[in-house]
Amino acid sequence: MKIIVCGAGEIGSNIAKQLVYEDNDVTIIDESESLLRLLNKSVDLKSICGKPSHPAILEKAGADEADMIIAVSDSDEINIISCEMANHLFKIPLKVSRIKESEYLNPHFTKKLFSSGKIEVDAIISPELEVAKDVIRKLNTPGAFDSFYLGDKKARIVGISINENCPIINTPLRMLPGIFSGLEVKILSIFRKNKIVVPTGKVELYPGDDIYICIRNEDILRALRVFGIKPQENRKLIVVGAGNIGLNILKILEKDYPDINCKIIDNNLERTKEISSMLSKQNTILFGDATDSNLLKEAGASNAEAIITVTDDDEVNIFSSLLAKDLGCKRTMAIVNNSNYRNLSKKLDLDVLINPGNITTSAILQYVRRGKVKEVHDFGNERGEIMEIEILPTTKFADKKISDLDMPEGVVIGGIVRDKKVIFPEENTTIFVKDKLIIFSEPSSIKDIEKYSEVNIEFF
Repeated sequence: MKIIVCGAGEIGSNIAKQLVYEDNDVTIIDESESLLRLLNKSVDLKSICGKPSHPAILEKAGADEADMIIAVSDSDEINIISCEMANHLFKIPLKVSRIKESEYLNPHFTKKLFSSGKIEVDAIISPELEVAKDVIRKLNTPGAFDSFYLGDKKARIVGISINENCPIINTPLRMLPGIFSGLEVKILSIFRKNKIVVPTGKVELYPGDDIYICIRNEDILRALRVFGIKPQENRKLIVVGAGNIGLNILKILEKDYPDINCKIIDNNLERTKEISSMLSKQNTILFGDATDSNLLKEAGASNAEAIITVTDDDEVNIFSSLLAKDLGCKRTMAIVNNSNYRNLSKKLDLDVLINPGNITTSAILQYVRRGKVKEVHDFGNERGEIMEIEILPTTKFADKKISDLDMPEGVVIGGIVRDKKVIFPEENTTIFVKDKLIIFSEPSSIKDIEKYSEVNIEFF
């Protein structure tokens, strides 16, 4: 595909790198020469310095021949106008826009604004809202570092760190069905010392491994217990940072979890005043520095179930989390953008690291993939991804036994959602049309999986 990316910040750069890795023809536009130079040092792509919303710049970027535009600059207005120019002047088929401001995302206006004949944006991505949803999913899976739904929420994918207390360490995976006693669990991937280990029957789990498992959603608590993780209720939380991400977290908590009491800390006095008028009675906002242990004590860190740190400053997020944990907070969840800090997560004793770049990239990639790809969860750092593919009549998956598929290495079929039920397939399991296939793929095999899920032209 020929794709134009507008914006070379962290999100735009991450998307461009992934798209280039997958052999797409990528051109990136940004007003900052320094950002473009930095990106060009590590990625082979065409870069253009200029304003993405200017028609002449889009034309220079090859908009006449582009299949897709992804507008992810820091300006909502530039993103919207870029998509408008792409649509009306260049007829680019697929237009994706990043939008941050909640006013644009108000459902009362969104359907009227972003529709056929109006502002024709095919997909709106709000990184702040996507991150907030991701935080809530992780919050609802105590003891796991990642958690998300697939297959219309019938299947749950959970990321677990294996430690010395896990009762199934040093056990070959082929023996697990007998140990689980009726509980069906499929291990999709194992990350060991920054390497991907494909989970075959002979492989054993070791302390320090990070694994992703596929389970039925209703089996989540039982599955966690099998891996030695005790359930934990969330009644008292601390949120550090009252920006757009923090505000979205609060809105979700107040709407869906009215029993949770939350203390919010922010160092912007005007913002605290603004937010205080929006909060319900069970939530309180505090003004001050979250790295001040006295303020954390006032916020109740000693008996809080979790602290969620979502400021724009990695250091504040890390150190306030560590201080809260030292005071007695049971669980830490921190946004960390710097990859060097993320690599030190285990040494820093942070329970959950949130990577906004990966979350946003995953949300956008599902619109890039050929075929009927419903969901994409990209792990970044060339650790592969988990995707959900809907099986259509002319795809190479349709009406084939798994044993008959010439699957590339590094691919694991983790589950099939059929008629609202999760099936854990074996070699002789047949994949049918309308099935939703849950797959883990190493980076090198993603293009092959994409070809398997492509729809032949006669389907249309």
